[in-house]
Amino acid sequence: MKSSFFHFQQFSVRQQDSAMKIGTDGVLLGAWTKLRAEDRVILDIGTGTGLIALMIAQRYPNTTLDAIELNEAAALEAEFNFRNSPWPNRLNAFLTSVQDHALNARIKYDHIVCNPPFYQGAYPIKNSARDKARNNAFLPFSELFQSINSLLNAHASCSLIVPFAAFEKVIVEAEKNDLCLVRSTKVKGCEGASFKRVLLSFSRENKVPVENELCLELSRNERTPAHQELVKAFYLSKP
Repeated sequence: MKSSFFHFQQFSVRQQDSAMKIGTDGVLLGAWTKLRAEDRVILDIGTGTGLIALMIAQRYPNTTLDAIELNEAAALEAEFNFRNSPWPNRLNAFLTSVQDHALNARIKYDHIVCNPPFYQGAYPIKNSARDKARNNAFLPFSELFQSINSLLNAHASCSLIVPFAAFEKVIVEAEKNDLCLVRSTKVKGCEGASFKRVLLSFSRENKVPVENELCLELSRNERTPAHQELVKAFYLSKP
């Protein structure tokens, strides 16, 4: 029987109940996100198994993280993963939507991370947990950024990974909510392939964005040096 746990160097993630399993997008965002030295309180929107929050807890020992999740089974699984991690006192899981959290939260965050649902009509919605986790119809970018704007403090920032096709739309929605692009990395699977994802960081500051590209593989299951450097603190070495 296949194990329901995915093991990283410093923590393990149980993924038997969450609709969305461990994937490249989440690992990339968790490894790519940059915090300022003064950032202390972080929010992970749509945490799923809690992977991204766990990665940031590992990288930034002076932070505390709130992780919100709309699906009850996933929220409970994230709570389990947090409780069994090396950082249980710094990680908190909440069963709530980002819209409700924006209305009810009593604090403002220094940084927000999100790997949002992004299939916009490409797949039928059957009201299943996986559909909600995958389909942008349940969390349009407009609502996401309105909530992010409400939850961030005056000098804060946020990081996301989205389909490359949504690049321009996401920038427009961010700008509507007083957030400026400061960093982007276009992601493709291999040389010669088209870009599939883009990692984005937005800030309250308006400055010239830093832009680059990331190719993931030299060949099947062989990471490029840049990809390996990005994730080297997390994946276990191959036997």
